[in-house]
Amino acid sequence: MAKVLGWSGQQLQEGIGTLDPVQAVKIQQAYPLAFFDEHLRHRREHLLDGPCAVFPAVTFLP
Repeated sequence: MAKVLGWSGQQLQEGIGTLDPVQAVKIQQAYPLAFFDEHLRHRREHLLDGPCAVFPAVTFLP
């Protein structure tokens, strides 16, 4: 990908990061599900409370 864009490896890492794709998919599945469970099904989801050991790559912003 870096070659196609004419970027160095460093520029590519800065642009898209280094998160494992499998972990990224798990995050993309878990957080929306937790959101909808909490807000539509009224099931308390602690995943949305803050940082989680299962997903250390996720950062919560104020």
